[in-house]
Amino acid sequence: MRRPRHTPLFALTGLLLTLGAAPALADGTGGVAAPQPVPPAQAGGAAFSVVPPNARPVAHLTVGRTGTRPAIRARFSEPGVRWVTADVVVLRQPGNAVAARVALGRVAVGRTVTIPWPSGLSFAAGRYLVRVHAHDAAGHQLRRASRFPGRAFFHVAAAPKPVVPAPPATSPAPAPTSSGVFPVVGSYSYGDPFGAPRSGYFHQGQDVLAAEGTPIVSPLSGTISTVGYQASAAGYYVVLNASDGHAYFFAHCQKDSTAVASGATVRAGAPICRMGHTGDATGPHLHFEEWVGGWRVNSASHPVDPLPQLKAWAQ
Repeated sequence: MRRPRHTPLFALTGLLLTLGAAPALADGTGGVAAPQPVPPAQAGGAAFSVVPPNARPVAHLTVGRTGTRPAIRARFSEPGVRWVTADVVVLRQPGNAVAARVALGRVAVGRTVTIPWPSGLSFAAGRYLVRVHAHDAAGHQLRRASRFPGRAFFHVAAAPKPVVPAPPATSPAPAPTSSGVFPVVGSYSYGDPFGAPRSGYFHQGQDVLAAEGTPIVSPLSGTISTVGYQASAAGYYVVLNASDGHAYFFAHCQKDSTAVASGATVRAGAPICRMGHTGDATGPHLHFEEWVGGWRVNSASHPVDPLPQLKAWAQ
C-alpha cells in the first residue's frame, strides 16, 4: 500500500504568492477591476477630481457701467476643480495706472461673485480696464480665450455740473448815497462779489477782506433786529434795520466780539463787531448784504448788490 504524498510547505507557500500576484481580470471576463488610485488632495485638504493636463481656469466677467463704483461680477469654470485663487485689478486708461486691486482669495468654481470694493473707494471720470487673474491648485493660470478673455472695459462719466440758479429778478436798487460810514475801519480789499455761483444758490452779498480783528461799524443809524450764530454758514452775524429803509447783514464776526444786542439803537459809526472768519469762511472777511423790504421778512424781501453803496460810503 502506497503512502499518500504530501505537498511540501514551501510549494504551498509559492502557490499562494503566485495567486496573490495574479493581475485583476478585466471587465467582461468575470474578474474584478483593479481599484482606481485615490486622487491627491488640494492644499488645505479639499479633494478634487483628476484634472486634464490641458485644463485651465476660465473667467466669465461682466461689468455694470453705472455710477462711480461699477458692479463687476466674475464666475470661474474649470473641469475637475472646485475652487481657484483669484484677484481683480482695475487700470486707468490710458497708461495702465493701478486704480484699485481686490484680492478675492479662494473662489468656488461655478459661483458668481461680486467684486467687494473697499469702503470709500470711488473712481474719477474716465475709462478703465478690469483684469481678472486666477490659478488653480496645480498652478494653471487663467485661459484668456476670445470669448472669455478675463478682461473688460468700463467708463465713469463726469458728474454733471450743478445748475446754479440765477439771481432772482428784482426791482432795481435805489441809487446809493454817500451819506453814511464805510463799515470796515482799516485797510481792506474786495473779495467775492454779489451773484457769484455757490453750490445750489448764489452769493447774496459782497465780501470785504481785512485783517483779523479789524473793527466793523454801523454804516447808518438804526435798530439791531437780530444777533445770531450759524455754524454751517454765517458764523456770528448781526442784522441792522437802517434809517434808509434797508436791512444790512454782517457775517463771520470774530467770536466774542459782537458789541450790540437785539433791539439796541445805534448811530452811524457805532461798533458792531470785529473782522473774523467764523462759520463757513476760509479767512477773515466781512460778508455784507443789503436787503430791500427787510432781511428775510417775507417773499417780497430780496437782496441787492451792495457794492455800489459800499463804494459810495468809501468816498
